[in-house]
Amino acid sequence: MFLCPQPKKLELHKGYYFFNAGEEPEITSKITPLLAQKESYRIEIDSTGVHIEAADSAGEYYARVTLSQLMKNYRGCLPFLYIYDEPDYSYRGFMIDSCRHFFTVEEIKKIVEGAALFKFNKFHFHLTDDQGFRVQIDSYPQLTSVGSVRYGSHFGKTHDDEEMYGGFYTKAELCEIVKFCAERHIEVIPEFDVPGHTSAIVSAMPELSCTGEEIKPQTTAGIFPDVLCVGNEETYKMICAVIDELCEIFPCKYFHIGGDEVPKAHWNKCPKCQAKREALGLKTMEELQGAFSQEIASYLKKKGKKAICWNEAIRGGNVENDNITVAWWMDKTDTSLKWVNSGAPTIIESFSPYYVDYPHGMHSLRDIYMYNPKKIRGLTELGKNSIVGIESPIWTEFVKDIDKMQKMCFPRWLAVAENAWNSYDKKDFPQFLKTVEFFCDVLKEHGITPAPEEEWNILPHTRIEQTLKFAAKNISKKTIIDFFRGNNK
Repeated sequence: MFLCPQPKKLELHKGYYFFNAGEEPEITSKITPLLAQKESYRIEIDSTGVHIEAADSAGEYYARVTLSQLMKNYRGCLPFLYIYDEPDYSYRGFMIDSCRHFFTVEEIKKIVEGAALFKFNKFHFHLTDDQGFRVQIDSYPQLTSVGSVRYGSHFGKTHDDEEMYGGFYTKAELCEIVKFCAERHIEVIPEFDVPGHTSAIVSAMPELSCTGEEIKPQTTAGIFPDVLCVGNEETYKMICAVIDELCEIFPCKYFHIGGDEVPKAHWNKCPKCQAKREALGLKTMEELQGAFSQEIASYLKKKGKKAICWNEAIRGGNVENDNITVAWWMDKTDTSLKWVNSGAPTIIESFSPYYVDYPHGMHSLRDIYMYNPKKIRGLTELGKNSIVGIESPIWTEFVKDIDKMQKMCFPRWLAVAENAWNSYDKKDFPQFLKTVEFFCDVLKEHGITPAPEEEWNILPHTRIEQTLKFAAKNISKKTIIDFFRGNNK
């Protein structure tokens, strides 16, 4: 039978339980304190029907997800069996970027529905970036009236036009998404990316930059110098106001504050930033970013939230781990390794192979399936136990419509889901391929179009051809050289 992710224990017994095709079998379900592990469940199928026991409502939901998968394998009957299951990671995430290209509520729901089929439980929603501010904020309406609109989209040869591009989510729409996800036991984590990747914010509020110069939201991919001035108290006032409004929408435990790719050129010349650094007794601008992240995390803590930040935010070495979880995506230093090995909570979000906006030839289904975060070089036992989960993002510079997004995410997210639930070493990729083939048909039944098999079940020479073709249209020669040399890890 085909199940994804695989349950921890499955015992097949002799016999079958029959029921009318097109109808549900007889199901009894209860929450029991005998199962201590959160999200765990048991399923027993015998002549009397299906019996579910779960540790909590999430476990009960996942039991029903497994049952649904079983019913796709067997039409009108189910084998007598016993299943016990629990996840290895509490954080099993996917990320959608709606800044570079905007996706409607219904389109977001479609991707969420696909992820829910495989027991993901965290949806990281990237809502602010250089190319657009995508969420209604009543206290600063200019963030969307100005910051949500850019004048052109130049993301490579296949994504190049001069048309005005905009869009943002109203609070009502975001609440609708949160409700839809909650019904599937998925927590929505908003990302308000600060202090870098803030061209859209600065376009609406130039007084919050170090220069005060008027700019527009960016129309290309990249890292831009127009970051927030962290020496300006008005910056913190704006950030706290946005956080306050987002916390009313998102009842989640986590709140993502970004912190990646922050150029320090303007800070180095800014009297306010220099004064802030000196007042805090800091030596470097990396430490200044660390102090900034710590201050925002402390504010979130008062609101009952735990901050997530990208690994660049901890480069200064002065971020405390009591209320910050690091998303480790790419780090050519030992900073992230030291962080996780100190016992600090970490989400593994490795660029290679988890970034599914890159072609299947670069980050293949096999690479994702075979990747084990606990095998990261230099990881101690404490470090392994400090990994709270894994996450796979879909950035959208090169993904401008829902059809492309579906094909980039699926079926690769099946491999992510498998590894997020089961962190075992022994893996059988040929068998997993058969599982993927089966669930591609299931996805289609749900109205989700995965990539065709010739793209994801890919031969080595085809991988190189596909990667080079993508590079010629979209990214720099250096990026591809780094990839093939392995410098991206």
